[in-house]
Amino acid sequence: MSTVTLRKAEARDAERLHDALEQLSNDLGDDHRATAADLLRHGFGAYRAFFAVIAEKQETGETLGVAMASPVYSTVKGAAGLYISDLWVSENARGMGLGPRLLAAVVAEVPSEWNVGFVKLTVYEDNPRARQFYDRLGFWKDPRETDLILGGKEFKELMSANEGDSR
Repeated sequence: MSTVTLRKAEARDAERLHDALEQLSNDLGDDHRATAADLLRHGFGAYRAFFAVIAEKQETGETLGVAMASPVYSTVKGAAGLYISDLWVSENARGMGLGPRLLAAVVAEVPSEWNVGFVKLTVYEDNPRARQFYDRLGFWKDPRETDLILGGKEFKELMSANEGDSR
C-alpha cells in the first residue's frame, strides 16, 4: 500500500492545484475559468485570498486530492470560521478516507489566533454523493441561509456606486 502525504500547498504547486481543481470542475460539469496564474496570484501573493492542502502519493508525487479554503466571520455565531471552497479526491483514491483527512488538514493550517469555531461549505443540489459524504461528517443545512452571488455587470455597477467617494 502506498503512503499518502498531506501538506500545505506552496507557490510551486500552483499548476498541480490548477489541474486538480480543473478536474473537479469537469467532474461537476462546471466551467473552469481560473488559471494556474490566477491561483498563484490569489493564493500565494502578497494578499492571499485562500490557502490549500494537497494529498499526494509519496512514492510518485501523484496528486490524490486537494482542499482549498478561505477565512470567513459570522456575527451570528460570534466566531471566525473557514469556508471550504473546493474539496476534490481523484477517482482512483476515493474510498481511502482522504476527504475527511483533507478537511481536517486544511482546518489544521488555520493560524491558532483565528480561533476558528466552524466550517462552512456549499454542496450542489445535483451532487447527492457529496451531500451524503458531508452529512456523514455532521454537516447540516441551515434553513435560514441561501447562497447568493453578485458578479459580472451587476458587481461592476455596485462598485461604481462608490466612485468619487473619498476614503
